[in-house]
Amino acid sequence: EICKFYNNKYNVQYNPETECIVTTGGSEGIDIALRTILNQGDEVLVTDPGYVAYAPLVELAGGIPSIIKLNEKDKFKLTPEILSKAITSNTKAIILNYPCNPTGAIMTKEDYSKIISILKDSGIFIIADEVYSELIYDNKFCSIASFPEIKEQCIVVNSFSKTYSMTGWRLGYLLAPDYLSKIILKIHQFAT
Repeated sequence: EICKFYNNKYNVQYNPETECIVTTGGSEGIDIALRTILNQGDEVLVTDPGYVAYAPLVELAGGIPSIIKLNEKDKFKLTPEILSKAITSNTKAIILNYPCNPTGAIMTKEDYSKIISILKDSGIFIIADEVYSELIYDNKFCSIASFPEIKEQCIVVNSFSKTYSMTGWRLGYLLAPDYLSKIILKIHQFAT
């Protein structure tokens, strides 16, 4: 049902048998994704303002958080200029959180289309924290994984916490290409 929801609502195709992992909330999804893709000392781009747990999760996985300052004048959106300057030869991944906690900023399909080629060319992993995807009222939510040219680089994390007011239930999920989800599942089975 999770995959059917994403497939129908957000125009993203995931196989429920091989590309979906139910997690202990969204935070576990981010944790096991990072532990899967990072080697000691790998750099992960983390936007600021952003969710307070990202940098510590990167550090716990042996990575180095590299903070990207977002600007109010850009409505806290990730611009091509900011992204291009932030990516280095040590960058392994970026964590994107749109709609954003705490700013409420969103990236529209048009906003994402401006940075897709940069992400594709860099080859970095994209961890998309989309837990607030159902709490958009003025625009239509766009999952970054809906861009086919970078879908193989995307790990989508979501939960039932915000949408259904189920924070205490600690129920989330992770969507990732088959080649990644096989490895992520190995870490998940020993982490929970």
